Amino acid sequence: MAMAVVGIGLAALSAYGSIKEGQDKKKYYDQVAQQSRVEGERKAIQYEFQANQILQRTNAANAAVIARGFAGGTQGFEGSAALIQSINNTRGGKEFTFALGNADGTRRASLIQASLYEQAGATAERTGYFNAAGKLGMAALTYGTLGSAPSSGIGTQAAAPVSDFSTPWTPTS
Repeated sequence: MAMAVVGIGLAALSAYGSIKEGQDKKKYYDQVAQQSRVEGERKAIQYEFQANQILQRTNAANAAVIARGFAGGTQGFEGSAALIQSINNTRGGKEFTFALGNADGTRRASLIQASLYEQAGATAERTGYFNAAGKLGMAALTYGTLGSAPSSGIGTQAAAPVSDFSTPWTPTS
């Protein structure tokens, strides 16, 4: 009987270990998910910074075109100067939009990755609880069978049915 109590105690301890392992894995995956979010946000900010630099370069190029136009005695906002500014704005706008799209894509990807890590953590935690339940169930089953009659052996099986094979088989209609 003492061994049964020790066995049940060890099973309970093992079940606790399974639960704790699942909870620890969940904490780990939650931290990795948070790290993924932070890293994604850092990269997105870099893309936004790049977009702002593109705008600054576009504005500087347009300012130079305007200054050249006025310095040459023509209007800085009309004619060739306006055409060059329009081209600068189109190219700069495309690059700016592309950089902002990269920032958005990076944010979305990091959120998706974080979500996957959180799901893995939740699964690990559930697995810990299921493992613990299985261990406790096995301990209960083992405790319930201690001291009971054996489930197989002499005298526990029913006798095999006897058949008379001396008469031939005929189908019934």
